[in-house]
Amino acid sequence: PKMDQRKPPIEQLGTYDPMPNKFNEKLVALNSERIMFWLGQGNVSITEPVEQLLGLAGFLPIHPRTYIKAWRTRKSDENGGNEAKEQENEEADGLKIQQQNTN
Repeated sequence: PKMDQRKPPIEQLGTYDPMPNKFNEKLVALNSERIMFWLGQGNVSITEPVEQLLGLAGFLPIHPRTYIKAWRTRKSDENGGNEAKEQENEEADGLKIQQQNTN
């Protein structure tokens, strides 16, 4: 069931800063004691982004969308890395050809 977005939260249990810091980390602060209390109540509505964060933090099972996002990121890194290596090799070949032509 979709949570009513206009409904105010019952209690703030943490903060999330989506902007990476100088170490390329996105920071999350959670009040684990209160999270465990509310999860124990059983009748709490959790939004999907919060569910994903709580899964990564170990409070809930990891959300399937988290696995999908990680897989896509790995694939794009692999493809991007290969393309970058190919481009470097082509540039290096171009430099060799230019050096041969100047001699």
